[in-house]
Amino acid sequence: MTSILLLLLLFSSYIQQSVAQSIQYAKRFPKSRLYNLSPASLGLGTIDGTIAAFGDFNADKFTDIFVIGQDQKSINVYTWDHKNFSFTPLPQPSPHIHFDYIINNIIPGDYNYDGKLDLLVMGQPTTQGEFKMKVFFGNGNDSFVEPSLDLPSARNTLPMVLDLNGDMQLDLLGYSWDTNEFSSWINTAQPNFTNQTTSIYNLTSASSFFDSTYSSQCQWASPHSNAFLDLNGDCLADVVMVCGGSNGKQSVQIWTNQREKGFSLAQTFDLPAGAGPLAFADMDGDGSTDIIFSVCDSHGQCSIHTVYNQQMGLCSKLEQNLDDGSSHCRKPQHLCVADPEFHFDFSSPNSENYVIFNLNQYLDKGETVLTLDRNYPGTMPVPLHPGDYNLDGYPDLLVTTTKKVMLLQSVWCTQSQCTNAAIKSSKRTFSLIRSGAESLSRLSNPRHATFFDIDEDGSLDILVLQGVHNTPSTERKPNFFINNYFNDAFFLKGLVSNGAHSDGSAGKPYGVNYPGANFKFTVLDTSGTKRVHQVSQLPQTGYMALQTPYCLFGLGRTNNYVEELFAGVTRHQDQNYLFYEGVIPNSQLVFLPYQPEHVTDSSSWKVELYVQPADYIPWVLVSLVAAGILLGAVVGSLYWMEKREDERERRKALHIINFDAL
Repeated sequence: MTSILLLLLLFSSYIQQSVAQSIQYAKRFPKSRLYNLSPASLGLGTIDGTIAAFGDFNADKFTDIFVIGQDQKSINVYTWDHKNFSFTPLPQPSPHIHFDYIINNIIPGDYNYDGKLDLLVMGQPTTQGEFKMKVFFGNGNDSFVEPSLDLPSARNTLPMVLDLNGDMQLDLLGYSWDTNEFSSWINTAQPNFTNQTTSIYNLTSASSFFDSTYSSQCQWASPHSNAFLDLNGDCLADVVMVCGGSNGKQSVQIWTNQREKGFSLAQTFDLPAGAGPLAFADMDGDGSTDIIFSVCDSHGQCSIHTVYNQQMGLCSKLEQNLDDGSSHCRKPQHLCVADPEFHFDFSSPNSENYVIFNLNQYLDKGETVLTLDRNYPGTMPVPLHPGDYNLDGYPDLLVTTTKKVMLLQSVWCTQSQCTNAAIKSSKRTFSLIRSGAESLSRLSNPRHATFFDIDEDGSLDILVLQGVHNTPSTERKPNFFINNYFNDAFFLKGLVSNGAHSDGSAGKPYGVNYPGANFKFTVLDTSGTKRVHQVSQLPQTGYMALQTPYCLFGLGRTNNYVEELFAGVTRHQDQNYLFYEGVIPNSQLVFLPYQPEHVTDSSSWKVELYVQPADYIPWVLVSLVAAGILLGAVVGSLYWMEKREDERERRKALHIINFDAL
């Protein structure tokens, strides 16, 4: 009885806290729109540089930020304080990291495979074309440990971070400064590596992973928008290389992951003249990742290009019952099946699988899409950022122009914007969000806009880095826009760690920034139609890409659980994914893919599910208590009536005379 009362008291205090937080949040953000919060209100009023990366440094499941100082040689870490709704610098002297050269990129990740978040810093000395690299190791709490580790330098363009050999550890791919050849930095750190004085990278030729006959034909663009994500549907990350060309025209090579056999060249295509950095998302909700980029021609005419990934989709109900192998589709229970015939068709713009959205009607005279921040010292591309801000299941788009930031909502294709074939095949285009986004469009001199869930509440907020000076400077003012749109939809938040084993004293490896993971899941909408979606985790790491280390995706309006969900990793094994079913909407899933040496499948993986407390929880409690009281009253009255009836019958029985006994 005492334990029950204690549980009731704890639950009551939790509900009171939820009610207080809900009331406080509702008073602060009462309307359905974007709210612009000043840097000072979030504890960032004193930063003099720019936010350069995201990561959970102290492994508390809240995303922190890494800030490059105005001198471009120092880095400070600000952790998120959920209780005070603000960022707090690490409790140690500032700066937390000092680098000897001008910093070009920082990539948080677990480089020594101990389950704690480290930091890879790339910088450029006075030597033309050389990029110095150094890893600073985190202690998983509030500081970096000494000494740091120097890596062999790269040449001409920044390397990308990925897992090449399928051991879940972070390798690098790029061009070696010493050999000037296409090279791989292979991570050789042992589990729970602690000796930072020993090199953990082996620099070798990349020819063991990529056929040099074809890879030599691609000299990476500088800057590039390379990516590491699944494109052929097997839940195993592939490699996208953006190659430089004459007259600024670029081409792309797609290499599919063949596990122990390395990577195989699957497709090569040319990008249109004036194409900006590539972005990747499942734009039409068919379970395959598409390519999105902006194009501005020599006349200043700009547009958004969406090239759809053509591969086999979800089986219909009739095809699911066929077992003869004749159907070219994926069953819901087998979503991680590769389609070797997948391809992108760049030869037919404005067609069924290549939709162009014209931006000119939304741009002022002389305004263009910003693809390169020329006011930043060094090379700094500005990509498009897809993200599902309204949780309808279809990624929307943040576009940074030379004058403003535009939030584009994904909508169905119409006759005025798409071809009949695109409309028939349920392709999508965009529309500009004006209502509630006035503060976003009024912000002057934007330099980079991205999505970011600031308080892990299941809605994608917006971060805009605003230029402070008209001359080259690292200083960018961070403007956070709270997404307070009232959306009648559900979400899921997924995080896949790198599988590093961590003991109880060190905590769990939540903040490891593992690139290459992906999710595939099915959703049953209110009309009874099952849809499949794919989301990639941290697919791009170059040039301060400002991508979050988690996946937040909308489910739309559904009255069911997420029936099938697959989480894939980069391990070179037949079952490189975990199948999970019956997921509760509005929850967060954390996959811990730890595998002992003797295990060759995902049977040892662990899944943690955290349900997002919503504003309506107090009302659910009130309804539950009221229903309990009502049912209790009904049961009590029926019990009282039954007892009274029994007493009546007992008295009646006392007056019966047994005449047979006389």
